[in-house]
Parts: sequence; C-alpha cells; structure tokens
Amino acid sequence: MINPDDLNLKQAVRNLIALFMFSIFILVGCQGQSILDAVFPQADTQLGDAEPTVALENPVEGDEPATPTPPIFYNLVLWVPPQFDPYGDSEAAALLSERIKTFLIQNPQVNLDVRVKAVSGPGNMIETLTGASAVAQDALPSLVLISRADLVQAVSKNLLYSIDELSTMVDEIDWYGFAQNLAIYQGSAYGLPFASNALGLVFRGNALSSDQPSWEEAISQLDSLVFPAGDAEALVTSALYQSMDGQFLNQTGQPRLDSDKLASVLEIYNLARKGGLFNRRILEFQTDDQAWESFISDNSDAVVTWVNRILSNGGNLRLALLPSFGENPFTIGTGWIWCLSEPDIQERAYAASLAEFLAAPEFLAEWAPVSGFLPVRPSSLAGYADEEFQSTLGILLLSADIRPDKNITAGISTEIKTAVAEVILGTQSPLESALDTAERLEAAENQ
Repeated sequence: MINPDDLNLKQAVRNLIALFMFSIFILVGCQGQSILDAVFPQADTQLGDAEPTVALENPVEGDEPATPTPPIFYNLVLWVPPQFDPYGDSEAAALLSERIKTFLIQNPQVNLDVRVKAVSGPGNMIETLTGASAVAQDALPSLVLISRADLVQAVSKNLLYSIDELSTMVDEIDWYGFAQNLAIYQGSAYGLPFASNALGLVFRGNALSSDQPSWEEAISQLDSLVFPAGDAEALVTSALYQSMDGQFLNQTGQPRLDSDKLASVLEIYNLARKGGLFNRRILEFQTDDQAWESFISDNSDAVVTWVNRILSNGGNLRLALLPSFGENPFTIGTGWIWCLSEPDIQERAYAASLAEFLAAPEFLAEWAPVSGFLPVRPSSLAGYADEEFQSTLGILLLSADIRPDKNITAGISTEIKTAVAEVILGTQSPLESALDTAERLEAAENQ
C-alpha cells in the first residue's frame, strides 16, 4: 500500500512550492514586472515583449526550420471475458462502452483497443497471457478483467503488476470487505474490484417463512432442495464448514480438517436425507449448472446456487441467505477485478487511471444493477429496484468471504466430497465419516 510517510513528504514539498509561488505573485503585485525578470529571466520573451525575430534571407547552409515535436500517444489494450463484452447488445454493455468512450475523450493522448478473450479452453486468457509474457511482451494487454482464481494464478506466474504505487482506490471504505480482498493477494493489491457473485439459497414463492432461515427451518419448511453435492470442489459443504470458523490448514500450513465441525455439517445432510429434503440423486450434480437445471425442470422448492441466477430468472423466485452454523450469516463470494498487466511504466499509469475510471462509485452505481452480477460497493445497492431483494442482498454481501484458493483446498475437497457421498448414501454415520476424513488427511500429511 502507499506509505503514509511518503505521502506526507510529498505533501510538504507541494506546500513549500505553493508558498514560494504565492510569495512571488505577492511581490509582483507590489513591485511590478521586475520581480519576474529577476526570478524568471526569460519571462519577457514568453510574454511577447522582445523584438520580433526576422528570418534570414540567406540562411546558413545546413540550417533547417525546426520541426514541431509530434504529440505522444499511449496505446492501451483491454482484455475482457465474453460476459463483460462492451460490444454486446445489453444495457450493461452499452453503459460500459459509453464509459470507455468518455475516458478516451477526457484522455485524448490515449488509444484503446478492446478485445474479448475466452476464460476457459484453448487460448484462454491466462494461457495467452503466459505465452505473450514469455515470447512477445509487446503483445501483452495493459488491463485485464479476470476472476479471483485467475488473479491468483496470474500472480504466481508473475503476469500482473501491483497497483499500490499508482492508486489508493482499493483502500476506500465504499467496498464490501470480501470484494476488497478479491484484489489483494499476499499483501499487495493487483487491481480494483468490478463485479461479484456469492452463494445463496434461491426458493420459490412462500416456501420459506424467512430470508434468514436456520437449517432446522429449511428442513421443516421445504419439501425439496438441490445443490451440486458431487462438486469436485465441495464448495457448498466447505462454505458450511467455514461458517463455524472451520480451517483448512494447521499451524504449519499443512491440510487439516476439524472432524467435529465437519461432522456437524454432515449431520444436517443426514437429517435432510432422512426427512426427504434431498436424495442420492444430488450426488450426480457435479456443477452449479446441473443443480440449477434440476431446480428449474423438477420444480424443486429451493436450490443452493450463485445468487446472480435470480437476476435473469424472474417469476416467483426469491432470495434467502445460505443457512449457516455459526452465530452470524456466512457465505462464499467471488468476483472479477481490473488488473494491471502492462509492462511499460508510463502506459501502466494510464491503465491504472482507466481501472479507477471503470471502478468509480458513480459508474458502478449505474452499471451494477443492470449487469447481471452482484455489486462490489455498498453504494451500488440502491440501484436494485426490489426492496426485499435489496435488503437480503445487502446482508448476504456483508457476510461474504472469498472462496479458498484451489491450491490450498484441492486435496481436502476430494476428501470432503467422499464424506458427503458416504452420508447421503447412508453407508457411514456423519461422525464416522468425519473422523475417517480427518484421519486420511493426517495420514497423507505424514507420508
């Protein structure tokens, strides 16, 4: 982050210069032009008092008229994922496009090339960044819009530059805490948050009596609930485990699980299975998309899913917080961040200015409510028209924390997924499964 002592020194220098200039102009007012002559000997020429220069009729051979210095242009390249394409036909795309045009009008020395890049598959954004960094740095973009997971991967490959020396915007108070943390990795900020998403409970009509239900209320009031129980990352179960302040690493940085806390989550699954809230079919759902499709097609009462789905699916769908096990609400959040990838120092400064312009509160207050995603700033929340949704969303975002990095949870997630399957299939009790899971992790650590 910016060093406050450096800022104080810079401000002191600015104050000294301002005092010096102020003194000069006071003296000019009292004693006339002679003070300027003494301080700035060229002032009379600049003011136009000198005799006009007469061009020589026979210039010395070899002398040529001075050529005006051409203006300097800074060429920036912006990479965005398809869902944030400013060339799209949505209202959000139009707003983003207009915002970019406004920046270029205000900065005529900047040229900007916007390119849409895939986030997965061959030639995806991180893969292309890696290749360009190794063999053709001139092909690197200036600013990229990437997910938190891609930010972590890009930093590990030295593909991004810290924004700390160019901007203090990430330190403002008008950010949701988890959104602010999206841009920070290993103590450095690599960009500015732009859009977010979080896990929540989407339900139909009046299936729930509260938007902050406990698991007991969910089991008693809902007839059916789905979630991707076969998810390789075990994201929902991990979020519930974290709601009790469950940790994934021990004090030495090795993978660990608290068997008692994991057993508490698995016990809820066991009660839900016995009560008919869900059945073994949810183990087939390995992705959020599959769980959502089942929710829509089977007309289930509720689904644990990414909240932004409700923004594009109206009807009688409503939002509730993810039931947690701790005293306070808890959920997992993720998002997209404008990150610096420009090798040239001068152009990087303009890229940072563009990132600030695109993450400014006055713009996000207009863009976020129509974006199809969740806001990163509390000041953007007022733009969501439905007051009930707005209230629930505000609490949900305040309770969010960023999802753990995959490089930390990879092995743990596999073990959690196994434990979930054992309990839902009824082959193990919650406590037995939790103990076995903790023992397997400990055995792997000791190998």
